[in-house]
Amino acid sequence: MDEAVRNHLAGTPFAHNGGTTRTDIIERMYQRLLAELASNRFKWTGLPESVDVRFMETTLFYQGLSVFYFDKDYDKYFALKGASTSFVNMLDNPTGFTVIGYNFNAKQIAAYQPSREYEGDTAKDTCIPIWSNYLRMPDWDVVRIYASRLAELDTTIEINSRNARLNKLIITADNTRLSAINLNRQLEEGGTVQINANGPMSDAGGIIQTLDLNVSTASINELHVLRTRMWNECMGLMGINNSNQDKKERLVAAEVAANDDQTYMMRYVNLNARQMAAKQISEVFGLNVSVDYYIEDPVENPMEDPDGTNPGEVV
Repeated sequence: MDEAVRNHLAGTPFAHNGGTTRTDIIERMYQRLLAELASNRFKWTGLPESVDVRFMETTLFYQGLSVFYFDKDYDKYFALKGASTSFVNMLDNPTGFTVIGYNFNAKQIAAYQPSREYEGDTAKDTCIPIWSNYLRMPDWDVVRIYASRLAELDTTIEINSRNARLNKLIITADNTRLSAINLNRQLEEGGTVQINANGPMSDAGGIIQTLDLNVSTASINELHVLRTRMWNECMGLMGINNSNQDKKERLVAAEVAANDDQTYMMRYVNLNARQMAAKQISEVFGLNVSVDYYIEDPVENPMEDPDGTNPGEVV
């Protein structure tokens, strides 16, 4: 349960904390950015126009399952939300699914069985589950955890940056409080500070005391480095190539290769399950569906062999 919900149930629905609110806003921003990246990692080709790839990928991201089938009522192919609603076989695969369509209309459809042969209309009575990975778990947990960590680091950086600008607390008596506030405002605005020699602040050095917060600008830079490493770590878990640009020494080839190997293996975590579904869809429904990681330049795709084949593809 989220902290905001717990606070509400505890009887403090109107409690407001500026720092917590700011952190929540930053966390939602990171959740949106990371969710966008996670949902745009894969390039599908050969799918019918009736299949909305955006909806299918967001369904896989949030729920870990999208069900591909032919809808006889609409005479079209769809990939919709669904759930296993039947027994599982000896391979732990569900034998049936319930798909949820327009206006929450649910349909019970038998699942694809490799041992059966599907020809003609028999293919239209089955469905193909598209799982997000072999464990069949959504990626939403990765985004939530790292969005929370990044938001905490961002909030700390913002607080330390403000404290580095105003790194002292002013301690003064009640009768000189207003004068001290005006003096502090002039210092913040960068204006010239003028003190009346005959005024209450004439002996400002004896009246005003300061408390140093000991904020180091070096710590702010270290937090920036930590945030960048945290971001790169999250990118690696999603199979998005990243490089550590904060290391002072030059990376050796072995270090670069080790990081790339981890990134490519994380790609296969999500890619293999999708390629298995694409292969089954093509076999059962007579389509030519394929999926690969979305890399801008296919020539530089390290996941492809020189002959154009993909070593991670399920055959």
